[in-house]
Amino acid sequence: MTAPEEIRRRRAASLRVPPQFHGSRDPLDTLATPSAPSTYSLAVRELRAEAGRLTARGWSDAEIAERLDLRGVVAA
Repeated sequence: MTAPEEIRRRRAASLRVPPQFHGSRDPLDTLATPSAPSTYSLAVRELRAEAGRLTARGWSDAEIAERLDLRGVVAA
C-alpha cells in the first residue's frame, strides 16, 4: 500500500470514531500541528508569499498570525 493510500485509509477510519479529548479524531493530527505560530522552516520571502496566499483565500490577519510566526517578516 502506498503512503497516499494509507493516509486516505487512516482518514476514513478516523471518521468512524468519536473525537478525542483534543477535538481531533486522529491522534497524528496533533503531532503534525505546531503548538504555536511557526515559520515551518520557510525563508522570509516564502513566509511573505504564504501569508499572501492565505490572505487571498480569505484568512483574517488574526488567523494568519495564529498559524505563521511573522516576527522575522515584519522586521525584514
